[in-house]
Amino acid sequence: MERRLAAILAADMVGFSARMEVDQEGTLKRLRAARIDIIEPEVAAHHGWIFKNTGDGFLAEFPSAIEALNCAVNIQRAVGQANTGRDDLHRTDFRMGMNVGDVIVEDGDVYGDGVNIAARLEPLAPAGGIVVPDAVRGHLQNKVSVVFEPMGERRLKNISEPVSLFRVAADLPDAGASGDLHRLQAPQNLLPMLAVLPFDNMSRDADQDHLSDGLTEDLITTLSKIGQLSVVSRNSVFTYKGRTVTPGEVRLDLNADFVLSGSVRQAGDRLRINAQLTDAKSGEQLWAERFDRVIDDLFAVQDEITLTIATALQVELTDGEQAKLRYTTTDNVDAWVAFTQGLSHFRDVSAESYRQARAHFERALQLDPGSAQIHAMLACTHAIEGRFFWTAERDVSLEQAKVHADRALARDPDCADAHAALGYWHMCLGRLEDSIAAYGRAVALSPDHADLRALYALALTFAERPQEAITQAQMAIRLNPLDPGWYCGVLGHAYRYAGRTEDAVDVLADYNRRSPGFGLVDLVLAHADAGDLPAARKSAQALLAARPDFNIEDWSRTQNVHDPERLATDRASLKEAGLP
Repeated sequence: MERRLAAILAADMVGFSARMEVDQEGTLKRLRAARIDIIEPEVAAHHGWIFKNTGDGFLAEFPSAIEALNCAVNIQRAVGQANTGRDDLHRTDFRMGMNVGDVIVEDGDVYGDGVNIAARLEPLAPAGGIVVPDAVRGHLQNKVSVVFEPMGERRLKNISEPVSLFRVAADLPDAGASGDLHRLQAPQNLLPMLAVLPFDNMSRDADQDHLSDGLTEDLITTLSKIGQLSVVSRNSVFTYKGRTVTPGEVRLDLNADFVLSGSVRQAGDRLRINAQLTDAKSGEQLWAERFDRVIDDLFAVQDEITLTIATALQVELTDGEQAKLRYTTTDNVDAWVAFTQGLSHFRDVSAESYRQARAHFERALQLDPGSAQIHAMLACTHAIEGRFFWTAERDVSLEQAKVHADRALARDPDCADAHAALGYWHMCLGRLEDSIAAYGRAVALSPDHADLRALYALALTFAERPQEAITQAQMAIRLNPLDPGWYCGVLGHAYRYAGRTEDAVDVLADYNRRSPGFGLVDLVLAHADAGDLPAARKSAQALLAARPDFNIEDWSRTQNVHDPERLATDRASLKEAGLP
């Protein structure tokens, strides 16, 4: 008996029994041809082996998740091509489920949860599709050029906790509206992946959290500018704040090769920073250092840490790349502290949190009037406050958004957040083509910025370009392994505009599960679009329970739609669902 970690692929032919009743000989002939001509050669080519044939399907083991997924996509692609020109009776379609887990190999067979879960995922896949759990998606993120579409949570037999599932969207013949997505391929010359975990605040004062958070964020921003290093996004790593995790767990969740962790302690004007770099695979500590400085030396410490890590990872820096490592938000420590305090409030989307964020950004700007990044974030704050009518003078808020965005771009024409602020400002005024152009520029300047792609998708959806919006939202999800729930809200919104109501319901329900109370307006509308009034009314009741002050008129003012008829239809649907 041998125990090992393996990738398992489970497959089953769709409609086998019904086809056998009508044409037993022809069905078996086509199934046998698929096995001999497609399935067995592909499994062998990807270093796998079929350890069980199940009559109309099979179970196969692979040494890696990449090999298993490549094999699955190649099989589905080839089978889809073989089905060209065939009617429903004579097609040979497969559903597939894939999992990675511990297995036991004994007497030529494979057992264990890794196999059981793959087998239970397979029936949940669409015809010609592939379904994977969240753990596999996390393992493959940034290692394959494919989008994972969320399907929500499902309960699997004999598994105590619900499992988040994802459908693989590649250029399969039957992929439908997802057919324009990137072709699945094995990674070439992968860069080392670094996860910078939130530094611990060791001071007794919890109000000093902004210091440790700010240092973490600036390290992520700075290290991301190294040409030969990949850095996990801020949104993904900050899910670990306040939690104790091992480098191995981070490796499993985020595919990180290396983990940087540390702590910050402030006492008076003195600052002590401890940092350590760990090989996530072996657990070996590669480097550790303690920095004792006066707080005015904070930026010098940041650069020192960054360069030391780069050296430890044997990343060869050019002169140009070293120049990029300089801190770019501000060189004023007090301004930097105020700026990071503003960011901490900016991420909590509410009227009060944005009022506080704006106050901190304004304080930072007083200390450093020449910072393009501070101007840009102040512009974003004013624009969002204006869209949701969170200030007494909406027009003044939008005017200030434009003023600060322009000032940011005057100082730095390539400031992506400033272009994004303009995109949001245009969207609030109904100038959707201008909004799309501004967001397109922002994404071009910062192509790996997942938030900007998600907001770009929102503008595209309002402009009645939902297919493009879906692609951008899916890209945002792919760029951010632990994407925030609102990405699902944007994707569900785009699905609904594209007429894909079933997909919209799945994604928006997942959004509400992850962020209770959110996504419910679009969920009401998706059910209404599908003609399911009872489900729409049930979601409307959940919406009012979460947001008792919701009303259709206030919601309508935030919808910058291109087509007034759509807004009229949506208003009627919300009213029919029982909303005030």
